[in-house]
Amino acid sequence: MKRKATVISLVMALAAMMMTGPALSAGTRAELEAIVNDYLAACEAKSAMLNSRSENIRRAAVYACVRATFCRNSKAALIDEMIANNVAPKKHTVHHYLNARLNETVDARELALK
Repeated sequence: MKRKATVISLVMALAAMMMTGPALSAGTRAELEAIVNDYLAACEAKSAMLNSRSENIRRAAVYACVRATFCRNSKAALIDEMIANNVAPKKHTVHHYLNARLNETVDARELALK
């Protein structure tokens, strides 16, 4: 009888944890949005180097402009996709996802070389 009660209480505890999913999603959305905002700020800071004397730095600045424009224009959709794909709200995973989506959408490296 004790074993049955333990199993039932374990199942109830797991069911209660599963019901908190939407509450966790709202926190995750805010975290993802904060990471995307930091990513945008870094891209915009790098894009300020467009007037550098170095060709490599200018090329990196153009690429940063492309990344910033892409993220700014489709920020809400990207965050929705990350939530749907269960992307962890960690800086490196979000940056990887954003860079991968940019490269799927636009061949940004080719744009930066022109």
